[in-house]
Amino acid sequence: MERTFPFSALVGQDLMKRALLLNVVDPTLGGVLIKGERGTAKSTGVRALADLLPHIRVVENCPFRCDPDAPDEWCPSCRERAASGEPLPVAERKVRLVNLPIGTTEDRLLGTIDIEKALKTGTKAFEPGLLADAHRGILYVDEVNLLNDQIVDLFLDAAASGRNVVEREGISFSHASRFILVGTMNPEEGDLRPQLLDRFGLSVTIEGIDAVEERVEIVKRRLEFEADPEGFRARWADADRELARRIVSARSRLHATAFTEELLRLASRIAVAMGTDGHRADIAMMKAARANAALEGRDAVTADDLHLAARLVLPHRVKKTPLEKAELDEGKLRELLQSETAHAGGDAREWVPVHQNAPKHSSKARSYKAPTECVTHLCPTAKSLAVTVPWHRILPGNHPGRRFVLPLARKSGAVHGSRLPRPEDDLTDLSLVGTLRAAAPFQASRRNGNGGANGRPIILPRDARLRKRSRKTGLSLVMIVDSSASMRTNDRMAVTKGVVDALLKDLYLRRDKLGMITFRHTGAEVLLPLTHNIRDAAAAVGALPVGGRTPLASGLDLGLRLLRQEMRKNPETVPVMLLFSDGRPNVSCFGADPVDETFHYAREIRRHGIQAIFVDTEMNPMAMGCGYEIARRMGAVYLPVDRLFRDR
Repeated sequence: MERTFPFSALVGQDLMKRALLLNVVDPTLGGVLIKGERGTAKSTGVRALADLLPHIRVVENCPFRCDPDAPDEWCPSCRERAASGEPLPVAERKVRLVNLPIGTTEDRLLGTIDIEKALKTGTKAFEPGLLADAHRGILYVDEVNLLNDQIVDLFLDAAASGRNVVEREGISFSHASRFILVGTMNPEEGDLRPQLLDRFGLSVTIEGIDAVEERVEIVKRRLEFEADPEGFRARWADADRELARRIVSARSRLHATAFTEELLRLASRIAVAMGTDGHRADIAMMKAARANAALEGRDAVTADDLHLAARLVLPHRVKKTPLEKAELDEGKLRELLQSETAHAGGDAREWVPVHQNAPKHSSKARSYKAPTECVTHLCPTAKSLAVTVPWHRILPGNHPGRRFVLPLARKSGAVHGSRLPRPEDDLTDLSLVGTLRAAAPFQASRRNGNGGANGRPIILPRDARLRKRSRKTGLSLVMIVDSSASMRTNDRMAVTKGVVDALLKDLYLRRDKLGMITFRHTGAEVLLPLTHNIRDAAAAVGALPVGGRTPLASGLDLGLRLLRQEMRKNPETVPVMLLFSDGRPNVSCFGADPVDETFHYAREIRRHGIQAIFVDTEMNPMAMGCGYEIARRMGAVYLPVDRLFRDR
C-alpha cells in the first residue's frame, strides 16, 4: 500500500495549500489549476489532500458510489433496487483519488457499452468510466495542458453540471459525477486555451523556494519520510487530524457564513476593474471568500477573505494578449480594497478606471500578416487533409484549436460511427455496435445452419467493423531567422520581428508547435526547441541578436534535423520550415562553397517531404541575393517580405 506524504508536513507553498483546502470545503468552486515548474510539490500536495477527507457513506457494491442519503442522485441500478423493495446495504469508504492519465480516451473517461455482457447476454449494459470512479472523490489531472482539448472539455462539463451524460453506441445513460477537480501543469510546455482556463474556479502559480533554510527543511523531511514512512506520518498525524477537523467544521458552517451587500459590490468592482469576461469571476470570488471564512472558523466574510479569493480567482482570467503572461495587478487590487475600507460605514464610491491618453500612432507604423495567411487558401471541395498535400494546398482551420482534421486516426480521437476495415488494418479498435449491426440481418439464416447457436449471435470475419475516428492535428513549425549583420540594413530585423509577432499569434490560436533557430557568425543555434509555449518564443524574438556573417547552410541543416526528429516522434504532424533571410550565404559551414552548401540542404529539405516557406527580407529589387533560387530548390512558397504588409 502506497504511503502518501502528510499534507501538514509540506514546507511553504501556502497559497497552493489554501486553494486545495477551499475546494474541499466548497466543491462547487469548480476546481483548482496549479501551475508550476518541475519539482514544486504539485503532485505531492494533491495526493496528500485525500488523506484529510472524512470517510463517506456509500451504497455497498455500487460502482457509482451512490450516497444512500441522497436518493435524487442515485444511479439507475440503485433506483431500481429501491423501487423493488430491496434493501440497500451501506458501507463506509475512503475518498478516492482518481488519476486521469494523458492518454485517456473518450470511452475510458465517460464510460461505454459493456462488451462482455453484450456478447454473453445480448443486452446493452453501461461500463462506468473515470468520471464514475471520481464521483464524491478527487479527480486529479496531471499535465492538463498536454491533454486533448476535447477530453478537457468533457470533464470540465461534468465538473460544472455534476452529471455525466453519455449518448453513444446506442446507449443513453447519465449518472451523478460530483468531484473535487485538481489540475496541474508546467507552463513551459504550453498553456490552456482561455476558454478552458476560465472554467477552473481557482488558479495558483507556484515557484521553487529560494530561502536556504526552507530548502534544507524540505530535504530533511523528504529523506526522513523515505527512511521511515510510517514513523514520519505518525509524527504529523496530530496536525493532519486537526486540519481534517477544521475541514469538517467548515463544511457544516459554510452556508451559514454571511457576507454583506458592500462586499458583493466590492467583488463586482474588482472583477470589472480587472477586465474579466462574464460573471464567473464575481461568483467564484464570493464562494472562495465564504469558504475561507468558514475554514478560519468565522461566521462572516471580511475584506481580507475577499482579497485572498481575488488572488486565487483572477490571475487566469485577467485579459492579456495571447503572447503576454496573465498577471494580477496587486497594486490595483490593494487600491480597491483600501478604498472600500476608507468608505466603510457609508456608500462606497463606484470604482472608475483611469484612462490615460493613448499614444498617437505614427503614420509609418505598419501591421503585418502571418506568412501562413498568405500561403494557404480555402478549397471548398477539400474534406480532409493528407500529410502529403503540398503546403500551399492545405485547408486552414476556421476556429481556434488544432489546425487540421486527420481522418481515420488510429486508436485516438473522436468516434464518428463505424467503417469497413482496410487490408492493412488490424482489428484492435473494433466497433461492437457496427459489427453487431452488420451481422444482424444474417442471424436467422446462420442460426438455422448451426442448430440455433443457443440464441447467441453468430459473428463472421466479414462482419467486422472498425470505429471511424478523426482527430485534430497542427503544424510543427521550425522558424529559422537570419540574424547576420546584413539584417541591420533597411530595418530588416524590425520588419522581421513584426512579421514574426503576427505569426506567433496565429500559431497560438491554432495550438501549433513552434521551434526557433537563428544563425550568424559561423554557425546556428536552437533558441527554442519545438514547444507549444508560444510566450517563450515571443521573448526569444525580442532578444534576437544581430551581427556577423551568414552561415545559411548551418541553419537549414539544424532545422532539418529538428523536424526529422519531430516527425519520428509524431508521424501525424505536418512539418513546416519557415525561413527568414535575405538569401546571401557568405561563410562556409562544411568546407565547400557557401552557396553550394545552401543549395544542397535546400534540396534535402524537399527530399524529406518538409513543407517550406521562404520569406525574403531583401527589399532592394536590384540586390544580388539568391533567395528565389533557394526557395525553388526547397520546393518552398516564396514570399517577398513586402507581401506581408497589411496595406498590400
